[in-house]
Amino acid sequence: MLGKIEMNIITDLSKLPQKIATAMGTIENPDLVGSSFKAVMYVGSQPVRGTNYWFIAEETLTTANFDKHLVLMAVNEYENEYEIVKSSIVRVI
Repeated sequence: MLGKIEMNIITDLSKLPQKIATAMGTIENPDLVGSSFKAVMYVGSQPVRGTNYWFIAEETLTTANFDKHLVLMAVNEYENEYEIVKSSIVRVI
């Protein structure tokens, strides 16, 4: 069904299928200044224009205290191109 997130929680990220692993690499190597991300859980996929792959990631800000947050992130894959399309804080840690 278009737009519905299909839950498929995976915590062992070493066993991800190739497309999902590539999406995870997009999170861990973003073109963003001021923060870094490490995926901690794959949540599921969402068929849209292409596919959104949903992850929980740890965000570390490059502040004096290196503040950390858990964030929900979506990476869209469309025609073999990957792009972060959504990120929102889930919890401050």
